[in-house]
Amino acid sequence: MSYDTVMEKVKVLPEPCLEAASNYLDYLLYQYGLSKMNSLTESEEVFNAKMQKGYDDAMQGRVKTIDQAFSDIKKRFA
Repeated sequence: MSYDTVMEKVKVLPEPCLEAASNYLDYLLYQYGLSKMNSLTESEEVFNAKMQKGYDDAMQGRVKTIDQAFSDIKKRFA
C-alpha cells in the first residue's frame, strides 16, 4: 500500500475520527520503534558469553591500556 492510498483514506475520514486515526498512527510508530529496539538487544546467553570472554581475556593478560584503546578507536573512526 502506498502513502498516497493512505492519505486519500485519511482525507475522507469524518473529522471526529481524526483523533482516533492519529492515536492509532502514534501506536503503530511506537510499536515499530519497539521492534527496532528489540533487534538491538541480545539474549542473556549471548550477553553472558561476551562477559565471560572479556573476563577470560583480562585474566589471560589480553588487555590494553585505556590510552591504547582510545587510540585504536580514534584510528578506526577517524
